[in-house]
Amino acid sequence: MLRNTLAAALLFVPAVVMAQADTPPKPAPAPVPARYVDAIDWPASEAGLERFQKLEEHLSGAFANVCGDTFCEGDYGNLRPMQLRCSVDSTKGTMKQCLWTFAGSYTQVNGKSGAVQVNAKLFKCKLALAKDTPAESFYETLMAAKDPLEVKLPMTRKTIYEGLLGCL
Repeated sequence: MLRNTLAAALLFVPAVVMAQADTPPKPAPAPVPARYVDAIDWPASEAGLERFQKLEEHLSGAFANVCGDTFCEGDYGNLRPMQLRCSVDSTKGTMKQCLWTFAGSYTQVNGKSGAVQVNAKLFKCKLALAKDTPAESFYETLMAAKDPLEVKLPMTRKTIYEGLLGCL
């Protein structure tokens, strides 16, 4: 009896494997698109790159105009905007979050050793976006403004300048 069972198993297992080999493999499921994308990738991959770069340049220029009289006094006199990055809800075309990073430093020379000592700091400033701010309104409002730091962000009573005061 045991011999018959082993013989049947040895014949059955290869038959099952052969049957599976004839079945074509199932295709991999299509990747689910990310809900949130970088603003440069909205509405499609790299479609917003040029537009976003122009906005970032516009904001950086406005920052340079006010830096010396406001943010760039004190320890971090060489404060510089590093990068603006925003996320967009690709299902609704609305802004989720924007973060603008700045870097600053100050140095001093150690009188005894001659070593230059550096104190550097990175600032991460969130823009005060309203929930579900349409991406188009965001771009239009900031790009149309002569001073984009002083214009109220869409659907808010806050400016980027006010947000930077609390961050820098």
